[in-house]
Amino acid sequence: MEQDKGNKLDVWKGAVLLSMAALLAKVLSAGYRIPYQNIAGDLGYYVYQQIYPFYGFVMILAMYGFPVIISKYIAEAQVNQNEDISKFLFALSFYGLVIFSFISTILLFIGAPLLSEVIGDPLLSTPLRAVSLSFLLLPFLSSTRGFYQGHGNMKPTAISHLIEQFVRVCAILFLASCFIESGAGVYGAGLGAAYGSLLGGFVSICILFFFFRNVENRWEWFQLKGGSFLLILKKSYHVFKESLYICLSALVFILFQFVDVFSVIRLLGWYGLEPQMAYQAKGIYDRGQPLLQLGMVVTTAFSLTLVPLIARATANKEKALANRYHDLALRLTWLIGGSATIGLLVIIEPTNSMLFTDREGSDVLQVLMLAIIVSTLYVTLSAILQGYGYVHLPVITIGIGLLIKTLGNLLLIPLFGTMGAALATVFSFIIIVFIQLIMLKRITGILLLKPQAYQGVWITLGCLFSTTWLWRTSLEYFFIDYPTRSTDSILALSTVVIGGLTVFLCLLRFNVLDESEWATIPKLSRLRGLIKRK
Repeated sequence: MEQDKGNKLDVWKGAVLLSMAALLAKVLSAGYRIPYQNIAGDLGYYVYQQIYPFYGFVMILAMYGFPVIISKYIAEAQVNQNEDISKFLFALSFYGLVIFSFISTILLFIGAPLLSEVIGDPLLSTPLRAVSLSFLLLPFLSSTRGFYQGHGNMKPTAISHLIEQFVRVCAILFLASCFIESGAGVYGAGLGAAYGSLLGGFVSICILFFFFRNVENRWEWFQLKGGSFLLILKKSYHVFKESLYICLSALVFILFQFVDVFSVIRLLGWYGLEPQMAYQAKGIYDRGQPLLQLGMVVTTAFSLTLVPLIARATANKEKALANRYHDLALRLTWLIGGSATIGLLVIIEPTNSMLFTDREGSDVLQVLMLAIIVSTLYVTLSAILQGYGYVHLPVITIGIGLLIKTLGNLLLIPLFGTMGAALATVFSFIIIVFIQLIMLKRITGILLLKPQAYQGVWITLGCLFSTTWLWRTSLEYFFIDYPTRSTDSILALSTVVIGGLTVFLCLLRFNVLDESEWATIPKLSRLRGLIKRK
């Protein structure tokens, strides 16, 4: 019994470690794009953002998709104490992924010229071919991570993922700088970024196999005994389908970026922009991506920790407790996501200048920042629905969202340029969030469990807007005659401090969370302790 408790504690600690590593990796993944844009400019940033979704798709599958399915196969076989079946399923999955990754690499490598023509920029062909090589990393990253997670050991996955992101970020910035200085131009910088990403993945594989050296009879796991080629293909199809199903919510931003990759440049031509002007405009529009990603990371870091509690309460048929957890998750999303959205709406111009060297496209970014609150609501609602056992519903809403985003781009970009792309993104998320709220209401019978607590959220957000807007307006009127990057940095950072203090004081004054809710999430309980000491 004591050993069983110890094992469960180790698994829980491993899950926490993996979550923390994923959070830090996401911050790194979002943050490095800012210095990259400063190095390569808007045109270079456009090149990178056109090829990034292909790499991002591979890495999400290698982190959140395939390893989960492989670990499930291993864990189920381990429960039945059948290591031979465990090894067979592992090897079957590995070689299935080898076939899948090899075919994907060949198709993308050969099809890169055609894809770049479809996108509207033939010069993207070489960077796309470099990115195609990232598919070759999939079998090694996914199988080893799945192996460790199937045995309840999350440490190798967490360490490899964090180091991979660190090496990748450093390599991308270094190689992009080298290619720019060597005269290779912005497309050379994109090629350097692709090579830097490959280097990060390769380092991650080395770390995973370093841990693997201690596994007894380790090479037996890669020996496929009795598996036909047809069986491998069948297994690879099932692994891919299940993995895509599991990590579809994590892929939502990548999928939306794919829509922009294949439509924005062509449609900006219909808007009347010449190719070079369209590339520049797309690069400026893409400045919003790291801000959206960072906003989502901060919000979901708190709200998604409640989802396992919802699943557990649902499994134990404790409906009232599950409803309480989902209500708290939604309230945190509104509070944190709403605060991030309002803050960036108020200071988007100085923030744009501080991070990306000038205020170009601030009107487009201001609209795009509305996607923070609706996209974080989408992610939280998807997780809540999955926690209640309705794992298929988020898949349906993603399909609807992608259709609306595509139609929105087709209708709005020729009329409004990149503003149309921003409007299409926001509108599509609003629609799918509305659909998910209807689904949740039908499943649980409630939406707002504690209306008074939500009133505290609305008051807090209202106070945040008022104080930050007044602070920014006053500083600009009395102290700043002509905005520079330095004055914009002071303006943005000081407004963030004022906004943070406002939210802090509102949390003290209004009953947004009760005492039991503060104690539900470890991160919040520590914050509560800090507030009480203050």
